[in-house]
Order: sequence, then structure tokens, then C-alpha cells
Amino acid sequence: MSLLCAPAGAGKTLLLADWAREQSHSAICWLTLAERDNNARVLCTSLSEALSQHVEPNARGAPPQFWLSGFMDAIAASERPITLILDDVHALHDPISISTLDHVLSNAPPNLSIVLAARYEPPLTWHRLALEGRLSRFETSNLAFNSTEITTLLAEYGISLTADQLAIIESFTKGWGAVVRLAGAYLCGRGDKAHAVEEFTHTPRPVADFLVDEVLATLPPRLTTFMLRTSVVDAFSIDLAEALTDNDAGTEIDSLIQFNLPLTRTDSADHTTWLRYHPLLREHLRAEFRRVDPGGRLLANQQAAGWLETHQYEVEALELEVGIGDTARILAFLDRCGLGIVLDGYGSDLVRILESAPIPVAESPCTRMLLAASALHCGDATTARTYLNFLGDASLLNEDALYCALTLESLYVTADSRHDATLCSLAERQHSTNSDVEAYAHLQLATGYFLDCDFDRATNEYTQAAALGMLRGRTRLVLKSLTGLGFAAAMDGNALAMTAHSTYALDYALKHHLVGTAEYELSTSVAALAAYLCNTTDLPYTIPTAQNCRQADVLGVSIPAFGWHTVITFGLQRLDTADDRRSTVAEIRDAMLNAVESGTFSIASSALLPAVVNACLSVGELDWASRLIHDASRQLGEIPEVHLARASLRLAGNRNTEAQIELEAVTHEPHRPLLGHHIYTSVVQSCIHSANRQPRKAFQSLHNALRIAEHENLLRPFLDYGHSLRRILDDFSGHFGDQEPFAERVRSQLHPQELVSAPILTPGEYTVLRELATGDTTESIAETLFLSVNTIKTHLRGIYRKLDVSNRRDALKAARRGGLI
Repeated sequence: MSLLCAPAGAGKTLLLADWAREQSHSAICWLTLAERDNNARVLCTSLSEALSQHVEPNARGAPPQFWLSGFMDAIAASERPITLILDDVHALHDPISISTLDHVLSNAPPNLSIVLAARYEPPLTWHRLALEGRLSRFETSNLAFNSTEITTLLAEYGISLTADQLAIIESFTKGWGAVVRLAGAYLCGRGDKAHAVEEFTHTPRPVADFLVDEVLATLPPRLTTFMLRTSVVDAFSIDLAEALTDNDAGTEIDSLIQFNLPLTRTDSADHTTWLRYHPLLREHLRAEFRRVDPGGRLLANQQAAGWLETHQYEVEALELEVGIGDTARILAFLDRCGLGIVLDGYGSDLVRILESAPIPVAESPCTRMLLAASALHCGDATTARTYLNFLGDASLLNEDALYCALTLESLYVTADSRHDATLCSLAERQHSTNSDVEAYAHLQLATGYFLDCDFDRATNEYTQAAALGMLRGRTRLVLKSLTGLGFAAAMDGNALAMTAHSTYALDYALKHHLVGTAEYELSTSVAALAAYLCNTTDLPYTIPTAQNCRQADVLGVSIPAFGWHTVITFGLQRLDTADDRRSTVAEIRDAMLNAVESGTFSIASSALLPAVVNACLSVGELDWASRLIHDASRQLGEIPEVHLARASLRLAGNRNTEAQIELEAVTHEPHRPLLGHHIYTSVVQSCIHSANRQPRKAFQSLHNALRIAEHENLLRPFLDYGHSLRRILDDFSGHFGDQEPFAERVRSQLHPQELVSAPILTPGEYTVLRELATGDTTESIAETLFLSVNTIKTHLRGIYRKLDVSNRRDALKAARRGGLI
């Protein structure tokens, strides 16, 4: 059995006719059902006549219950394959006629295949056939024309469209066969195809007549009323439909589905089912609602807008409010929800919708501030400043929290260091009763304190911003605030808090379906930096590359959505596992040069500079490192991070005295160290002492660095200088006290140094070498290995000769340096 179920005009009959003409192995019988067949005897007669050329049924004219048995026996006796096509099965509504057809389907002999076509599914026992594996279903989507088929059909009318015009036709017809043909007829002979296509999207008269005659005419009045009221929104759920109709919407939706009207169903993340009418049907319903009941349409729009706002579908609510056209209502809505729309990442939608708003709305201060907020969200500070300058009243800095916060963010984005006065104004503001404005204000305050290296106050403001964001369900703002907490912890050198905050932020993003958003990428960059500093490679998320970082288009120029610092952190995290380290370092270098040149969030540039310089040095590119330090010094000044980076460069060039001078400049700075740079300072100092052949001082500096780093689980400072530290760790193995396990962990992750021209030890020598590490005497080793003392002494002489040492202590040091033990 096959069931072909699709709305009027979907092409069911035409498809079946074409298919029937191609069948040669089976006798084809066709019956189009009509109102008269809602009499069981008439239906039996119609079935008999349809098969009369191939079967002579018994008991013609007998009651249906006797006729059916003879009819089936006659078909089975013919043994010839027969296909019966039943068209317009939806015409049956008489219970006895439906039962008769159901009996035919259930008891059809093996040589009888039945194909049924209907506008909507008739109430037959389809589940039984499906369970028996005897039913194949074909629905609207199977019959919909694709773009190639639409192009072919339009070509029959002599119509050729551009790709954009074809996309519009495909979007509005949804491949509905009859409507595609109507589109061809409508566009045929029109000179201005672009204008004709635009007109077609507004349901022209031929399409409207088709919808009325073939789709809506047979519907009961209550269902038509339901469709008119629910057409005011692009999509509706059961709850929204009940708010619009004051009826049991579930029953009406079941009727829509039963009549197989052209609509689509989708499930949202919260498992709510949303229904959408076919675009052209929706346009017709809206036009008809406007014609027959303008007052009711206005009320329905207002009810829908209220329901959507209450349930936080604010973009959809704004579209309805602008459609209503009441300036006072629109401005009141924007005051309540406008900033929230931007914070949720829909600023571009807000801009698009407000383009059709009344002029008083467009010229209001509230609208201009929201347009500025949207521009800032896209990274377009120039446009944002233009909107803010239109307001031009300095007193707003003290009177309007939103204006003050927007002004402050614009100063951040343009790297304007003169933000202190505005920061103070925002901190001393009169608090707003709008939690969105307050959350945004706290976020900007946090950023200001962050840039001023006041990480404690920044953490407090980020926490308040997150709390207020959660209050209104502004999940993107919450994620951004949680990410800020991670950044603040990172800059404060607290890697444990940084890791904890970034993990919580990513879990929050996953829970609230924010994966793939720009805010998620920013949060991932903090987690990537934490992973880099702690040398973690097993990450539960994908690290973007410089090529596929999320981009923002600012006045035609494409830049990373959250700045070049995200590109740097992603590159650093991938560096240890990169197939081409040099190419990866080049990407990191270019991103750092762009970050320094832009001047935006200079604190991040400062913090990342030593790590990027070390990355350049790791591939032997001292010139790259030198240029980075030069540009950073020119743009950022002689800050501690520049001195630290320069000390690394001097150390790599064996200019130890100059490295020591740079390092002393770091330690004399009163500023708090960023990103664990106090650990880097001790490590570099240890390397300088080692190069100057001062092993005790080298040990003391390294021990101090290990003591600080162990608490934060920071491994990166040691890995960046591993070549110099390996000898110190080997020489003083066992002398690091409580830090010994952490020192051994660091040592295990450093690449062992090569033993230049050292012969390979024999298995016996290697066994004795491992026993030396226990500290046992020669006699004890001999007893443990069941060898003679002379044999042990022979192995020892071989070990000393091959490692070029003269005693046990030096042998163990050399073995550790070479990674032998």
C-alpha cells in the first residue's frame, strides 16, 4: 500500500498519471472518489467498475459485507498483478464507506497493490498496515519542487530568473507545484522581472483565488477564523494561539493537521512546537483579516505582541509593535526591551525593524542610543559615536545610565585612554529601574576597572552584571560576564580561578544553547589561555584557527569579532601540537602586531607579549621577537612586560648582562604582575644565574618560582625556558623540598637534552645506572642484581666513560639531563 498525502495543487494526480503511464508489468485501474461514494453500495459499485476490465467480481449488487468477500476472491483468482489507484480519498467521510475501504486495504490479496492519494489523511487503520510493513507514505516534502525543477518549469513559460530571484520564488512557493505554475503564469510576459517577483510575494490575485477555491473553501468557519487570527504572527504555538483566539487551540491545530493544510512544524530548544503557514497562504490570510475585520486584526496584533514580550520573544514582539504603528507603544517597548534585544545578539534585527518605524520613533533619544548599542556590539565604534553625538548633551553623562555606559564602551573600543571621568560618572550614576540597563552598566564598569588593573573591583562588577543578566534571562550578557571573571583572574595571575571560571562559563554556554555564538568563542579563548598556561591538551571544545575565528564586518573591513587577542590565545594553545610550528607562530606574531597597533585593550596586549615573544624564540626567530618588542615599546611604553620580553630576547642571544638589567627593571616596577609574570621573572632570573655559572642562585630562583607556580598549577613559564632549566632541575633533583613532586612534574614535561656523541649504554650498564639512583652501595647493588661486586664495578667504569664523568653524582646528573632516567 502507498499513501500519497499532500495539499491541493501539490501535483498528486499528475504524478500518479505520469507514473501509471510508465507501468507495463501491472494492470492499472483508476478510481477518483467523490461525494457519491459516501454510500457503501455506491462505493462497491465504483470499485467493481474500476476493475471491470481485469476482474469479474462475484455477487455484484450484493450487500457490502457479502460483496467484499467475493470481490477479493475474484481478484485473487485472476492471478494477474493489478494496481488500483484511488484518487481524492479525502472525499470519503461516511463511516460505513470508510469501513468498507478499510476492509479492502486490510484483506487485499497479494496480487493487488493499492495507491491512495488524498489532500489529508482519511481516518483508516494506517497503523495496522504500518506495523505489518505494508505501508509506504509520501508527503508534501516528497512532492515539493526543488530549485532545478522550478527552473525547468519556469522555462516552459519562457522565464529565466537570476539566482536571487529564483531564491525568492523558491522561498515563497516552498516548491508547491500549483503555486509554482501560478508563478510562471504571473511572471510570463512581464518586462521587469525583479518587480514582478516582488509583487508575487504579496499573494497576487491568481494565487489568492487558488487558495480560496482549493484550500480554504472546504474548511469550517471556526477553523477559518482561527487561521485569520493566528496569521498575525509568523509562527505560533498552542499557548500563543490560545491567547489570540480564546479557544482550545490544541483541537484547532489538530484540525489543521487533519486537513493537511500547508504549514510546517518545528521544535524549539525548550521542546515547544511552533507552526508556520505557507508564506503565500499567510500573506493571503493577513490581507483577508485586514479586509474583513480591521479592528479585530489590530487587537490580535496587540495581544500577540504582549504575549511574545512576556515570553521573551522580543524581536518578534517589536516587529508587531512597529506594524501596529503606535509611536507611544513602540517607544515604551523600546525602553523596556530594546537594550535586551541588543544584549541577546539581535541588534541587526532591531536596526532592520526600526527602519520602517514612524519618524518620531527614529528620531527619539532612546532609539539613537539603541542604534549606538547595536553598532558597538558589531565593533563599529565610528557609527556608535555618530549616534551618541546626535544626542550631544553632556548632562546625559550624569542623568542617563545607558548613555553613560554607551559612551564608556565607545571609549574602550576606540582605545581612548581618557575614560576615567566617564568611568567615575557611571560609578556615581543614579541607578536605573531597568535591570538590562543596570546589567550593561555593571559590565562596562567591570571593563573599566579591568583596564585600570583593579581586578578586585572588576570581579565584583562582573559578578553583579552576571546576576542581573540571569534575572532577565540575558544569557549572552551572562556568558560575557562569566568570561570577564576568567579574564580578570588570568590577569591577576590566579590560574586556578581562571580555569574554574572558564569551565563554568563553557558549561553555562552549553546549558543555554550558546555554542556557536560570538560570546562562546570569546569564552573559549579564556579557556584556551588557561589550557596553555597549565599545559593542558585534552580539551572538550574545538579551538578555532586564525582563518576561522568569528569575523565582524566593520564598514567593509573584516576583523576578528572579539579582537586579535582571541586569535593569539587560540594560536598559543595550538602551538605545542601544531604540525608546522613556524607557520603557527607567524599567525600569532601577525595577530600580536595588529593588537598592539590597534591599541584596543592594551592590558591584554601587555599580558600576552612575553608569551608571544617566547613563541617566536622557540622557532629561532629573534628578529620577529625584536620587532614585537619594538612596536610594543613604542605603543605601550616601557612597561614591565616589555622589559620581561626583552630580557628573554637578550637571554636567547647570550647577552646575560643586558638580560639582567632588563629583569631588574621588571622587579623595580610597582605595578602588580600580569598573567603570572612574577613566575616568569623568577624563572628568567634562574636561567641568567645558570648561564653565569651560579648554580646556587639559579636553584634559589627556580625554587621560588616552583613554590609560587605549584599553587596555581602553572607549567608554561618553565616550559618556555626548558632548555636552560633542565640542567638545574637535574643537578638539584631531590633538593626542592615540598615542591619536589611539582619539580619532577615540570621535569617530566621538558624535552630531554641530547647526550652529544655519547655511546648507547649496554642493558647491564643501564640496569646498574637505574640502581645508582637509589643511593645503595656497590655491594648492595650487587646483592640486589645477583651479580658479583667486580661485575658491578666493571659496569660503573663503562657508565663513567660513556657519560664522560668521574663519579656517581655526576653520572646521575648527566643521565637525567639526557633523559636516561
